[in-house]
Amino acid sequence: MKYFIEAILLIAISYYILKWMFIITTSISAGLYALYEMDKNKYKVVITLPYRALRKICRGGELRFAIYEIGTIPSHHVRKYFYKLMGANIGKNAVFHLKTKIRDPWRLQVGKGVQVGDNAELDARSGLTIGDNVNLSSNVNIWTLQHDHRKPDFGCYTSKDRKLSVEIGDRAWIGSNVIILPGVSIGEGSVCCAGCVVTKDVAPFTIVAGVPAKKIGVRLQNLTYVFDDKAPRFY
Repeated sequence: MKYFIEAILLIAISYYILKWMFIITTSISAGLYALYEMDKNKYKVVITLPYRALRKICRGGELRFAIYEIGTIPSHHVRKYFYKLMGANIGKNAVFHLKTKIRDPWRLQVGKGVQVGDNAELDARSGLTIGDNVNLSSNVNIWTLQHDHRKPDFGCYTSKDRKLSVEIGDRAWIGSNVIILPGVSIGEGSVCCAGCVVTKDVAPFTIVAGVPAKKIGVRLQNLTYVFDDKAPRFY
């Protein structure tokens, strides 16, 4: 019985060590790829070899696995460090709560004081820019790429077909369970009410709700609040 318990402990410890070695390797590889994306003339394509090799072997699962595991780390500061290591551009006092999932983090731009709630899905594959002091509530889904049911091969839209990037202006509030579809721009100070599906641009200081989201009101324009509170050390 003693040897059985020791074997189980050894397997568990080995798995834990190998898992985080894999996650750290994936994060560094993604960070190197981010450097290449920033300046393809300055950084040679050879630095992308580790990431491209991992992607070919794992078929893209390596990054999603790493992001998921990072999202479960019970420390906001450690999670944000990994996101930055992968190439995300994150401003001061931005907070990412538990189980945030990011697609292609090197194409994510996040301003100062941004609050990202639990279980957020941030798809930056076609570019995602979030302004300062934006509040994303829990279970928000933002997409910059999706399949086209009108294509015979069920392929995805491309940037040649239409605008796919998403931009969210300063002090916008995105409510719980909101879904934002590709190509949408959300203006400064606007509010997307809980559960709405945003399919079109939202004008600044406009309140939208429903499926699809439609204007239901306007917001005050003299907004001054700043999210500069320090995040919990353990969460």
